[in-house]
Amino acid sequence: MFAGTWLLVAVGSACRFLQEQGHRAEATTLHTAPQGTAMVVSTFRKLDGICWQVRQLFEDTGVPGRFLLRGTRGPVHVVVAETDYQSFAILYLEKARKLTVKLYARSLPVSDSVLSVFEQRVRAANLTEHQIFFFPKYGFCETADQFHILNEVRR
Repeated sequence: MFAGTWLLVAVGSACRFLQEQGHRAEATTLHTAPQGTAMVVSTFRKLDGICWQVRQLFEDTGVPGRFLLRGTRGPVHVVVAETDYQSFAILYLEKARKLTVKLYARSLPVSDSVLSVFEQRVRAANLTEHQIFFFPKYGFCETADQFHILNEVRR
């Protein structure tokens, strides 16, 4: 099961914002919990030193390991590409025909073999090592106060 707590380790992306602002990346935690066949995902990260929580619903697509996130800026297809469920997960996020590859871990640091698998997945997505951004290994948020929660889960 993909449920539980995951730490964002690295992102492979051609995103211009990451290219320009990647040096400002903040430690990011993902908490996932099944809701029926869907998955409720809470992302915790700092913005200007304040912990924020963004709650989203990854809808079931009928295909195991594949989800749909209906965002305000268009749909995002989420695929759990590879995971051992215990230590690491590699996710593909596709939006408007642009692919992002994310590496999550249950704890840090991750093994060299996991990093190698992630780098292979990034190359297979036609991205380069210059398009890999590593996230901080400290400063994770676990909670956010009621004024810093963005709830995108439809009721």
